[in-house]
Amino acid sequence: MFGQTRMVKKALLAGVMLMASTSLWAAEHWIDVRTPDQYQETHVKGAVNIPLKQLDQRISEVTQDKNDTLHLYCNTGNQSGKAEKLLQDMGYKNAINEGGLKDVEKTQAMIK
Repeated sequence: MFGQTRMVKKALLAGVMLMASTSLWAAEHWIDVRTPDQYQETHVKGAVNIPLKQLDQRISEVTQDKNDTLHLYCNTGNQSGKAEKLLQDMGYKNAINEGGLKDVEKTQAMIK
């Protein structure tokens, strides 16, 4: 009986550790990779502005967890596509190019 209890505890601990290491607990972040002036005109509510040219140096201001979901957008989807590739190359597993403002405005609250 004691041995079975110990095995159950180990199995539960292993399950908890597995869940903690998966994206189940990952946060979501919106990142606007346009210029600060463009960001000031309009942006997704809650989005952080990190221009594409600064993204590799400043991503740690948003997250260091490479399992977090990073929603990226720009004006047309071109720069956010480059940002997606850059972050994936840096090991971020859930970087998503959400496209341009017209795409994002359909589903997200905007600040104007």
